[in-house]
Amino acid sequence: MASELHKRNFALETAISDSKFDDDGRPKRTGTLMTASAHIITAVIGSGVLSLAWAISQLGWIAGPMALMIFSFITGFTSSLLADCYRCSTTGRRNYTYMEVVKSNL
Repeated sequence: MASELHKRNFALETAISDSKFDDDGRPKRTGTLMTASAHIITAVIGSGVLSLAWAISQLGWIAGPMALMIFSFITGFTSSLLADCYRCSTTGRRNYTYMEVVKSNL
């Protein structure tokens, strides 16, 4: 009985690894370095350009760009924290939502 179950699990793992699914059974991602770069550029530069005029008008030419730099470092730090939470440290399972990250870390 146990060997049959092991054979079934092995067959399932082999079928999943050979097909178009990730290690956790979800469809494989199709993103490339170019698409990731495009998303990063539109998110980071877009928000920076839109907030630059407001920051300078409210804080002036010295404090406005300094505030933007400070917040860019804060954004970089928090994004690195989120990247560390992408996989659960104990099981190696992916966390797809913020709530999964919270549950796996608590």
